[in-house]
Amino acid sequence: MGPSVSIVRCKSYDQEQVLLGLRRALDLIGGPKRFINRDDRVLLKPNLLFGKAPETAVTTHPSIVKGMIQIVREAGGNPFIGESPAIESLSKAADRAGIRAVAEAMNCPLLEFNRPILPQGEEKEKRRALFKQMEIDQAVFEADVIINLPKLKTHEMMFLTLGVKNLFGCIPGARKALWHLRAGEDRKRFARLLIDLYGVIHPSLTILDGIVGMEGNGPGGGDPIALGLILAAADPLHLDQIVCDLLGVPREALLTNRVAFEEGLGREPIQVVGERIEDVRIHRFRFPALTEADWNLPGFLRNLLKNALTSRPVFEEGLCEHCGRCAGVCPPKALITKKKRPVFDYDKCIRCFCCQEVCPSRAIRIKQGWALKLTGRRPSYAKAPEGKQ
Repeated sequence: MGPSVSIVRCKSYDQEQVLLGLRRALDLIGGPKRFINRDDRVLLKPNLLFGKAPETAVTTHPSIVKGMIQIVREAGGNPFIGESPAIESLSKAADRAGIRAVAEAMNCPLLEFNRPILPQGEEKEKRRALFKQMEIDQAVFEADVIINLPKLKTHEMMFLTLGVKNLFGCIPGARKALWHLRAGEDRKRFARLLIDLYGVIHPSLTILDGIVGMEGNGPGGGDPIALGLILAAADPLHLDQIVCDLLGVPREALLTNRVAFEEGLGREPIQVVGERIEDVRIHRFRFPALTEADWNLPGFLRNLLKNALTSRPVFEEGLCEHCGRCAGVCPPKALITKKKRPVFDYDKCIRCFCCQEVCPSRAIRIKQGWALKLTGRRPSYAKAPEGKQ
């Protein structure tokens, strides 16, 4: 049998319902003991971008984390929660997101990723030349099993943040900003970095929190949307493709999928088990606005028309809390604070939208250049033709 992705309905975050949904999603792809052996050290990697209440849909819901702690222990494993939030300590972010309370109630260690190392041995051999110096937290390599727990969300830069993108949190702290800077404005180059990371880490299991997802201007400032789904797969690349099918967009619309396909990865036929795609297809979903236009212009013209051809972050003064997070996270230091007001240097800005990601008050919005407005406000791939994937 080839690779499979399970889809299970789960309408609420009621703990009993979540546990039931997680068990069914896992049983459909072989059960917990396919992935976990007795005494395995099991890393649970949620999406914990920064500390926001669970109902905002910014982070993996604590009921998903709690359910997986229970399932791992029933299989004989020893779970711990690991993550590196974008702008604050893990303890603070986990506290606001409800995950710290779960960790304490379940007596499950909460481990901040702050020990960057270069992969060695077999992992080093998997690393391609493009990103040879990418450091990953030591805890990732100390785990016997990695369980990836992403949230279904939109992403201004990468279109969606799902299983593969969630692995970026395995790079500790400020080093994430460094890799944004090295990738620059090239979204495809950043996608290649993520596929490199996926190739080295390759989690044993990925379970997607799609009970309530995020649409619009994600991953930090979008709007919650009830979807009522849990997905599970051994390979996050396969899971990400099925999410594209559910949303009615071509799989190549997600750049990590496209890069993987170009490298000969993830092209195996995928069996969907549990719910049928046509029965749970997501028909109404707001995608992020188009962030760049590719008119095949020469480099000097693209540089000259940079603001016209790309979206850019802009400041909504009335909403700002003057916390300084946006300036602190900006990889190229294109954003400074003057008189408590963020000021952008668009010549330096690499359009990574990290500032928008971490803004707690949604005070940074994305504005399209005039050339983008000519192409329409939404990506051309936002909806595939009826019956096509």
